[in-house]
Amino acid sequence: MKTCIRLLLFAFLLPCALSARDFYLDSANGDDAHRGTSPEAAWKSLEKVNKTTFKPGDTLHLKRGEIWFGQLKPRGSGAPGKHIVVRDYGSGNLPLIDGNGVVGEAVVYLHNQEYIEIHNLEVVNDAESEGDRRGVWVSGSNIGVLSSIYLKGLYIHDIHGIAGQSLSAKRTGGIYIAMTDDAEKPSRWHDIRIENCIIHDVRNSGLTIQNETTQHIEDFPPDSEEWTPRRVTDLYVANNTIYNVAKNGMIIRLADGGLVEHNLLFETAIGGDGKGMSGNTIFSRSAKNTIFQFNEGYNNRSPSYDGCLYDADLNSPGTIWQYSYSHDNAHGLYWGCTVQADTGIIIRYNISQNDKGGIFVVNYPTNGTRIYNNTVYIGPHRSPIILYERGRREGTRDYEFYNNLIISRSEDAGYEFNLREDRGYTRDIRNNLFFGVEPPEYGKDHVIGDPSLIGAGQGGSQIDFKDPKRLAGYRIRVESAARDAGIMIEDNGGRDFWGNPLIDGLPDIGAHEWTPASR
Repeated sequence: MKTCIRLLLFAFLLPCALSARDFYLDSANGDDAHRGTSPEAAWKSLEKVNKTTFKPGDTLHLKRGEIWFGQLKPRGSGAPGKHIVVRDYGSGNLPLIDGNGVVGEAVVYLHNQEYIEIHNLEVVNDAESEGDRRGVWVSGSNIGVLSSIYLKGLYIHDIHGIAGQSLSAKRTGGIYIAMTDDAEKPSRWHDIRIENCIIHDVRNSGLTIQNETTQHIEDFPPDSEEWTPRRVTDLYVANNTIYNVAKNGMIIRLADGGLVEHNLLFETAIGGDGKGMSGNTIFSRSAKNTIFQFNEGYNNRSPSYDGCLYDADLNSPGTIWQYSYSHDNAHGLYWGCTVQADTGIIIRYNISQNDKGGIFVVNYPTNGTRIYNNTVYIGPHRSPIILYERGRREGTRDYEFYNNLIISRSEDAGYEFNLREDRGYTRDIRNNLFFGVEPPEYGKDHVIGDPSLIGAGQGGSQIDFKDPKRLAGYRIRVESAARDAGIMIEDNGGRDFWGNPLIDGLPDIGAHEWTPASR
């Protein structure tokens, strides 16, 4: 009897095991009349692909070195452990999908699909004038939970969307992941991975995660009845390079515990179509407990407000911004646009070099922001506001500023404190080291002395965060006035910028914790 059961089970599973298929697309030598199941019998056109419903486990291979004009819009969904994969084959340049300026929606478009991976494609959609264009759009509506969308190794560039602050403009750019409607059924994303992509020369934004049904998302704080069924879980955005972007490099909305790390972003907020654009390089909104780390951002060109590497925007409680490198931006490292209820926001163990404008901007109301153990270098002929209480919107602001190391080679660097009663600042500023610049009038236990850094101001660009020698000039020497001069902070992450453990008693001031074995 057991043998019969095993045979029946094997007979049942065998068709499933054999169901995964490989299809090939060759624009030069293919033919849509072919079966498409081998390189020698490849299909030719995107139209053939778009009429095909792929099954779990199927793989569509696009030939390298070839070009297709139009839109790639495959049908079907995969299943857990049996993803549908779209990827390259052969040698030469990446397969190129060119929207040719006439494709709306997106050059690569998925709708109400899941368990799909897209690898190693080049995507373009340029035009003479702006329009409603995206490189890759992953959309959903009235579907429930959509899982496992992986975008890896994509090269997306010259996407001529709409440069501007409007909602229609914010829908355009490189990668756009958005639920468009959930009036009939709550809908959200789970297990989104965007890795090793290069995105450049795009309008409006590089990468955006959104829910279009919540245009006033600031009214829906994390854990609310409105937010929970729309949140994005298991989000991972890593090792991407984004540059020459009209506005924001990344917009991370609705993330519940996501991780954004090892990304390089530069030349952001550069404007377009004759429009100057403000915008922080990376910002969160209605995102809870999301971590941003090991990111580098430089040359944000914002002509006015915003312009920092990082922004904890409306409803970003528990977000952590750490171990990152900000330099040469229109503003600085952090711009806070929080709401009154936001608490647990942490900015720690980062390095800022030659940033301009406001370096730490405590702007909108907050119930708890902690800024500690960052190192800031200000070169000659610069006039940043080191600690900027910009104070927009009524409400109270409670923040801590501990163990930060500030070095200035400029006489024009300073501070701006907001004393309006309706702005309600409660500031705790202490145990910071100031070298070459006067300490702020508020605060206590200032340290005035030589931090004795190995070589400040020599950080360069496009560093390798995995290299122990990265930004070595910002490490302190044994004689530094920063050693053991900080205050203990609970739940401090356990490591400094370089990965050295925080275990030897009183912490050092700045992003480096000196030990005899520190690197």
